[in-house]
Amino acid sequence: MHLSHLLLVFLPLSCLCDSVFDRIGDGYYFIESENLSEHYYDWFFARLDCWRHTSNLVSVETVEELKDLEQYVLSKGYDEGTTFATSGHSFRTAPDFWWDGVDKAVTFDRWLPGKPKPSKKSYLSLRLINSTLYMQESFGQDDYFICEYKFSAPMVWRSLNQNTRLIVLVILWLISIFILYKIIVNKKHSSREKENDEENLIKPTQSKNHLADSAYLQSNISII
Repeated sequence: MHLSHLLLVFLPLSCLCDSVFDRIGDGYYFIESENLSEHYYDWFFARLDCWRHTSNLVSVETVEELKDLEQYVLSKGYDEGTTFATSGHSFRTAPDFWWDGVDKAVTFDRWLPGKPKPSKKSYLSLRLINSTLYMQESFGQDDYFICEYKFSAPMVWRSLNQNTRLIVLVILWLISIFILYKIIVNKKHSSREKENDEENLIKPTQSKNHLADSAYLQSNISII
């Protein structure tokens, strides 16, 4: 199936991005601030909730992005020591960390002062200390989590419920049938044009041969 047809299906679905996202720097972010009784969010719950919002847990890929998030967090008035879950963890690449949201390695760090880089498998969260966001080791339980919106077909697919996915599959199936029909029709049309061209080439040749035979007979009759 042509890529443009897939985009026709997924581009309208990209509008499912909630209005709760704020434009910060070059990205769109949302901090889950719902109060829970235990006040801690599990990493897997946080990731699933971001998926429902057509997004993923934040992947802080540059120092500039971390600074933008820092200003965003401060503008929201979060308390000193508050922690925020990210998509980072080291379960795949320990002791190095990996951004699960974008499937890339963590290429920079800003760990808590006086704390060594974690050497065992763990999650990576952000902690607000002295109005600065630092990276720290996490065991998958944080005060809040940050979702980051980046449009992609897989991300949109994860955000859809079962009924909507079924509708999308039916639409894609109908598009596939239509494309297949157009291919068959075009092939038949091309084949018919080729046959007509061959017939047009044969007819003049036959006419020339007929004229040559007639001229030959006429010459023989004249001789007799």
